[in-house]
Amino acid sequence: MTDDQPTAPFAAAVYRPDTGDRMALLRFVEQLKSEQVRVGGLLQEARFDADGEISGLDAIDVLTDQRVPITRPAERDGECTFDVSALADTTAILRNAINQRLDLVVVEKFGELEQDGKGLIDEIFQTIAADIPLLISVSEAALPLWQERSGELGSVLAFNVESFRQWWQNLQRDASE
Repeated sequence: MTDDQPTAPFAAAVYRPDTGDRMALLRFVEQLKSEQVRVGGLLQEARFDADGEISGLDAIDVLTDQRVPITRPAERDGECTFDVSALADTTAILRNAINQRLDLVVVEKFGELEQDGKGLIDEIFQTIAADIPLLISVSEAALPLWQERSGELGSVLAFNVESFRQWWQNLQRDASE
């Protein structure tokens, strides 16, 4: 990107299977919140059992810290399954962020449902259409699909706080010009 081109108002934070620091998005959000930036959206946090094994996944509302259990072990086989009713809660969180016209919306992540055109995909693109900055985590394997769906118009960032910070600062600079 050259200095005379505006920064894309949405960005894919690309992680790989060997990305060591998967907490970078959370740390970035916490930094912005401490700076009084109005950040909303969803982060994910794994839940662990007494043996240290993953026992589920929660979506966390960035604005309120409300937790929504999105996967839990099935009673029959113990494998984690997606709680379809949680989708209503998570879509409501993103719609609220859009309605409040927050400074930034983060979404962890462009997952299998979104890749299939389901899940939170409508709210993700509504955020972009509303011209609210969006930072979404995308696996390296799903990046070509994300770019196709987003018209290759967004930025692609390394999955680290420094890349997120630079993108955000560039957005702020562009908005003030």
